[in-house]
Amino acid sequence: MTQPSHIDRRAALKGVVFGTAVLAAGPDSSAAPAAPASSSTGKPGPAARARSVAPLGTPIGCAVQASLLDQDAGYRRAILRDCDLVVTEDALKWDRLRPTRGAFDFTEGDAIVRFARNVGLAVRGHALVFHGQVPPWLDTVRSRAEAEAELRKHIANVVGHYRGAITSWDVVNEFTDDAPERGTGLRNTLWRRLIGDGYIEMSLRAAAQADPAAQLLLSDYFLEFEGEHYDSRRAVMLRTVQGLVARGVPLHGVGMQGHLYSDRVIDRAAVARFVAEVRALGLVVVVTELDVIDQTFPADLRQRDELVAQQAFQLLDAIAEGGGADAVLTWGLRDRDSWTRWHKPRLDGLPTRSLPLDDDLKPKPLHEVMQHFRRRVPTEGRSPGLGCSQGRAGGLAGTTP
Repeated sequence: MTQPSHIDRRAALKGVVFGTAVLAAGPDSSAAPAAPASSSTGKPGPAARARSVAPLGTPIGCAVQASLLDQDAGYRRAILRDCDLVVTEDALKWDRLRPTRGAFDFTEGDAIVRFARNVGLAVRGHALVFHGQVPPWLDTVRSRAEAEAELRKHIANVVGHYRGAITSWDVVNEFTDDAPERGTGLRNTLWRRLIGDGYIEMSLRAAAQADPAAQLLLSDYFLEFEGEHYDSRRAVMLRTVQGLVARGVPLHGVGMQGHLYSDRVIDRAAVARFVAEVRALGLVVVVTELDVIDQTFPADLRQRDELVAQQAFQLLDAIAEGGGADAVLTWGLRDRDSWTRWHKPRLDGLPTRSLPLDDDLKPKPLHEVMQHFRRRVPTEGRSPGLGCSQGRAGGLAGTTP
């Protein structure tokens, strides 16, 4: 794909400061995650608990895996150097949490929260309601009453278990249909088939009841590109959140996943408008799963890494034009841990390079882009701190460095 020439990434990133100090990890703890004292103001998101040494700008984070935190000291050090917050990658999805119907297994989620607590990182939870990665027993749910009871039970138990410890949630993930022009544009999931379109509102209200202080998001993909299909996906998201806000449903933000593709063009103007419209509703925007699928980029590593960084920069810069993201998280931190290695391989057989760090945890140009936005001074209308935003959601309220 030919990259638009109006973005000079090197010029845009002039003055980026490197060398964030690595903090020593605190001692491991075998105790269950403890909830911090509740805040008495606003609806703080994850940056409210980000460690105080983080620089002004947009809080930056990544998806983490409990097994890697346990086994890989270099991985832990990279997270401490580069991140203000983390999100549970797979640990809190239904198939990990509930392989059998009668029990919840919080082992992996507890390990991530314990790590974050010990080193002063904030935590986002992913994902309470998702059509993918579900256990086989869920197919035995047949009636509306049974579906409602199971969904309410799940949300109450998971959010309640991490009340105060996980401060922001992807409540409903990927709810837009793959053909968004059809009907309401909502995906025909098990929950929608049995409960109806109201399952989204029900899920948000259940999450708010389990933790009234938590920040609650709806998250989806393909909100970034040019074309009628992507226009329709943005329209479905906006129509959905506008209706929820009008009905007073506890919703605090929109998650733009940010899985970017090398053969698709980011619609900078449409992204900026979309972000501005979301923020005008008093909601925040969080980039929840950023990476770049580099399938059609050249094989040359230096050229490919530059194009990956440029693609991410275009998205984040367009979001900034619309008012900014309150946090940006990549879907992993190191290339060899990325889902793209298995699910989005290159035709030439070369390993994908989708994330800020290479297989040996060495920073690449995408790392430079992330740290640029981490240090950029908040725009007018954003209060001092880590990407703090005014409005209905209270934003991702940050501590002042």
